[in-house]
Amino acid sequence: MNKRTPLRYLAALAVGVGLLALVWTAAAAPTQQNTLAACADIGFSTEEDFLSRGPRPPDGNPVISDGDLLSPRGVVCARNRQLLAAFSPAGVPPLPDLGLDAVDIVTIEPARIAFSTELDDPFGRFKAGDLLTTDGAVIPNVALLAAFGVRHDLGLDAVHFIGKVEDITRFLEIARQRTRDEWLQSPGALPSSLKEFKLDLWFSTEGKATTPDGRILQDGDLLSAATGAIVFRQEDLLAPPIPAGLPSRGVDFGLDAVPGCSGGRTTVQFSTEIGYQDAMTPTRRFTGGDLLVLGGAVVMRNKELVNAFEPLVSDLGLDAITFPSRRAPCGEAQIRTYLPVLLKQAPR
Repeated sequence: MNKRTPLRYLAALAVGVGLLALVWTAAAAPTQQNTLAACADIGFSTEEDFLSRGPRPPDGNPVISDGDLLSPRGVVCARNRQLLAAFSPAGVPPLPDLGLDAVDIVTIEPARIAFSTELDDPFGRFKAGDLLTTDGAVIPNVALLAAFGVRHDLGLDAVHFIGKVEDITRFLEIARQRTRDEWLQSPGALPSSLKEFKLDLWFSTEGKATTPDGRILQDGDLLSAATGAIVFRQEDLLAPPIPAGLPSRGVDFGLDAVPGCSGGRTTVQFSTEIGYQDAMTPTRRFTGGDLLVLGGAVVMRNKELVNAFEPLVSDLGLDAITFPSRRAPCGEAQIRTYLPVLLKQAPR
């Protein structure tokens, strides 16, 4: 969720200038031990910055940013500047912290991570809605939306590759060879390339749009970049009595993170932007920081994710989450043929 206003952006840059010497010294220091392995099971980012009172990060800085990649074990797997290192040439100070809005760790060794930021690159090389990789690929937002016929940037809130790791790796190598301008000139090349490598890319947006064929895309829907299908409508993700879905049930809860499935489409997991609480059904309570399973049941509270850092609050929100070691097949993007069965199985 892009919660950073232009004012906050300017403030962040001002602070960055004030601390430039400190940041540059840390960035130029010898590389710390490889901590990405700590995110082999789960990697995530929070919506808020906080102070860790738990294990001290390898760089000695206890301040955790909403742009850092974290492990529930209390490890900072990658600082935001490390994720953006490919966009900071040697001899040039690193970019300011641009946030971490979506993430999918494809491989740990070598480190290959797909992600998006909350803020645009101040040098204009990418937008907050673009899909980036740690080796410097930039896939613009309009390419993700090409299969839907939408030609403007809707932002990017969640992302997850569907397919075999080796095929994802091959695709990302090809993607890195195309410039952002080349993708903009031929956005339809993305769905074609995904199909060529037998992949899909599931994602959610921060804005809404109407497609040329009249479908309304909401920011709580899960979309397929390869096929142009709406994989899950918001009302499919959250079962009654949760009032999810517009205009049918009244509220769009957003879709902030999708780490994938634990075994088939009916096991898709996700987080929302806002929470839900009903005194009549207390077991269905969740926050925007909790991880949910299809139907709306909580599978992991935010406290379980951040507890090892010993923060002063138990819920810091959840902007992105990935399960690198559990890349189970989710199936093709077919729409809602299974919904009646799911509603019967959903917890009450």
